[in-house]
Amino acid sequence: MPHYHPARYLFVFCCLLSAPLSLLSAAEPDLQASLKQPILDKDQPWKEVQAYIAPKVPGMPEVSSVDEWEKTIGRIRKDVLDKVVYRGEAAKWRDTKLNVVWGETIPGGPEYKIQKLRFEAVPGLWVPALLYIPNELTGKVPVVMNVNGHDRKDGKAADYKQVRCINQAKRGMLALNVEWLGMGQLGSPGFTHYKMNQLDLCGTSGLAPFYLAMKKGLDVLLAHPHADPKRVAVAGLSGGGWQTIFISSLDERVTLSNPVAGYSSFLTRDYHTKDLGDSEQTPNDLALYADYTHLTAMRAPRPTLLTNNSKDNCCFEAGYAQPPLLKAAFPIFKLYDKEENLQKHINDDPGTHNFLQDNREALYRMLSAHFSEPGKPLPVKEIPCDEELKTAEELKVELPADNADFHTLALQLSQNLPRSAKKTTPEQQREALKKLISATQSKVSGTKVDQKTEGDTKVTFWKLKVDQDWTVPAVEFSRSPAKSTTIVVADAGRQSLATAVEKLLAEGQNVLAVDPFYFGESKISQRDFLYGLLVAAVGERPLGIQASQLAGISRWLKSDQKQSTVQIQAVGPRSSLFTLIAADIEPEAISNVSLQDSFGSLKEILEQDKAVSQAPELFCFGLLKAFDIKDLVELAGRDRVTFLSPSERVKRELSQVKIQKDVDYLGAGRKEKLDLYLPDPHFRKGPYPAVVIIHGGGWHGGDKGARREINIGTNLAKAGYVCASINYQLAKKQSRFTDNLKQVWPGHLQDCKTAVRFLRKNADKYQIDADHIGAIGGSAGGHLVAMLAVTGDDPQLEPKEPYAGFSSRIQAVVPMYGVHDLITLARSRDLLNSFSDEEKALSKQASAVTHISNDDPPFLILHGTRDALVPVAQSELLQAALKKGGIPAELIIIEGAPHSFHLQPKQRDLRPAVIGFFDQHLKPKK
Repeated sequence: MPHYHPARYLFVFCCLLSAPLSLLSAAEPDLQASLKQPILDKDQPWKEVQAYIAPKVPGMPEVSSVDEWEKTIGRIRKDVLDKVVYRGEAAKWRDTKLNVVWGETIPGGPEYKIQKLRFEAVPGLWVPALLYIPNELTGKVPVVMNVNGHDRKDGKAADYKQVRCINQAKRGMLALNVEWLGMGQLGSPGFTHYKMNQLDLCGTSGLAPFYLAMKKGLDVLLAHPHADPKRVAVAGLSGGGWQTIFISSLDERVTLSNPVAGYSSFLTRDYHTKDLGDSEQTPNDLALYADYTHLTAMRAPRPTLLTNNSKDNCCFEAGYAQPPLLKAAFPIFKLYDKEENLQKHINDDPGTHNFLQDNREALYRMLSAHFSEPGKPLPVKEIPCDEELKTAEELKVELPADNADFHTLALQLSQNLPRSAKKTTPEQQREALKKLISATQSKVSGTKVDQKTEGDTKVTFWKLKVDQDWTVPAVEFSRSPAKSTTIVVADAGRQSLATAVEKLLAEGQNVLAVDPFYFGESKISQRDFLYGLLVAAVGERPLGIQASQLAGISRWLKSDQKQSTVQIQAVGPRSSLFTLIAADIEPEAISNVSLQDSFGSLKEILEQDKAVSQAPELFCFGLLKAFDIKDLVELAGRDRVTFLSPSERVKRELSQVKIQKDVDYLGAGRKEKLDLYLPDPHFRKGPYPAVVIIHGGGWHGGDKGARREINIGTNLAKAGYVCASINYQLAKKQSRFTDNLKQVWPGHLQDCKTAVRFLRKNADKYQIDADHIGAIGGSAGGHLVAMLAVTGDDPQLEPKEPYAGFSSRIQAVVPMYGVHDLITLARSRDLLNSFSDEEKALSKQASAVTHISNDDPPFLILHGTRDALVPVAQSELLQAALKKGGIPAELIIIEGAPHSFHLQPKQRDLRPAVIGFFDQHLKPKK
């Protein structure tokens, strides 16, 4: 358990607007005009990011034989699967068995029926699907997996997709119509494609659920007894076209592929902005191993039809998207002497983004050419079936109410993150961080583009060239010769920083207002966040670019501008993150950083349910797996990081709790002690409310320093509570609970009351708000805290000494999975008939439901559904009795939680509920 070291802990509170407003307002208009003055050329950031990406897209390898090519693609396939698709927890998902729930079969047309099903793509995430089954099935027949694209409303029920599946079934094929994540039945906010990157932040591939949905779909098809494994096709439009090429290239079971208007080379996308695809099409690091040209060529020699539309109003227009793919793939098909297996189709009618009849008939021709039985060619003209189309409601598949999505999967993954690495030195951590964010040792040179004087302020406008890749605009302000410069950055760009600049100038600082990559004037003018995705796809990281730019500029200020000290001040959570990381990777040049509106934890990104479209740098792959904000602060050096107006989350996450162990509270002759958890005075000023923590153990075991009690004490102290975790008198263990209880009743309860009195007696010493004391405990501790709450100052149960002049009343209580009606408990265990009158009287007296009165404090009751020791009914009885007595009482039942848990069980983080409850009742409203 960490202890508090005041000499090393130098966080300070600052106020950004502490200078007199009258001084600021006079100068700010001129500063504002200078901060807004353009420095960069029109579209310069856009052109620079294109030029940065283009050389990083891999070209096709030169191969001269099939053997050489197959060795190459074997390596590519393994790299893409292992290093892109199945990263992190996805490696375990990969090996899960096929889990299918078959639903009802509904009539189709005269030749086929439709069976509903769902399958588990990853644990807890179910995908609905429809299997179109010909009525007459003999022998082995072709199978087709039909994937859909961005049809959010209809999804698998889109009419053009139904027609395709129906026509395949009428041709004697098994046709699987799978729902796409984020569409149709899976069109909930948690499946928004830009939220798959929440998984990336946790170090698990957000691409994996997409890929496994496709892979498991093929598993379903090929498990059918009539499926012909030699005739397996995949076809889809748009996002379905991406799915088609991706699964068809990497899964060798797919023998025929027809991607329709669904993808283009990364190089094509770089310069044709309407092709810039969603997160799944631009996954982290794919271009380190393969471009879509490689994936197309990997289809060789298997039949492949590339379909594009001549006037596509969405993306992947035939004229520019198709030629690079054919140019890459054709020589490979030729190596196999199978040039005829690579086909193209360009749709002119209507020529827009579609998979309508002309495009479908191109698919039917391909199926006929490669899937027909000898002498029995399949029809190539579409079979009319408009009368057989069904509504989305008719095709709806039952799904679990708690079906997982990207957001819930990420929250689950984040619970145990970051993972503590083996003991490493700060330098090793720094190198690991640099690698994780793809940081570089950037070289910076500066060019003055303008200079002027406004009153007593000299203003210099700079173009800072970073590694010949980026031009960072910067405005320098100075009022007198100084050897110290503060760099200022903001989420809202440099134009928002007039007040901060004026304040720093008034303090005698030089100020350099900078817009790093993606912010302010450096914002990309065209489809900005999609370029952020593409940067990550070629193996770089937006976060690394931003941090490297700041680090490089800091070195430039020290070496070229001869500044002895360089600080950075950031405004906004995004700027605060890359500023903090810059301080981590450049400790020599950056002396300290000040962060305003910083995250307290990277988990806030997930808790706020942010999408990569809102802030691409926040979703740096694996960052939360290795580091959280507090780890980054430790690496930078706590004395070098200042939080300006820190949020409650910053205070909670970064506070250092002081623990005083084994404090006497029961008086002479008693061996039982308590442990005090004290808030960090640098983040929170007293007086503090207090909470007594009472351990469990069946009244005969347990300890104040157990894992649960440490968890509760630490979390509550970080939230601004003085906590007292107590030991109290225990029984010698007996088999019947009454035999344990009678040994210590009411002494153990009186020890708990004494602990409350002790806190009030020592309120000044520990800066305690004596009017606001609560209690929390689990199991036997849950029983005791409830009894403490309902018997406050009861003369029959109060101890005479010590601290007789102080009240034992509490103002809020959280009993966790405790026993509150011992008579009902005995009856449920078939014990009551064997109880003596004394045992019945004891059980009644020691039950919280017996003592409820209208002056009792509010309750928050916690219990798990998988409690095998104390029935949930005990908490339900307590809540009902409290409500009957007019006492505010909330019961939270945690699905799947066992008997004993602390504030962070794997099923649910209970800290917001518990801390929120205590805050409501123990912290006076200001």
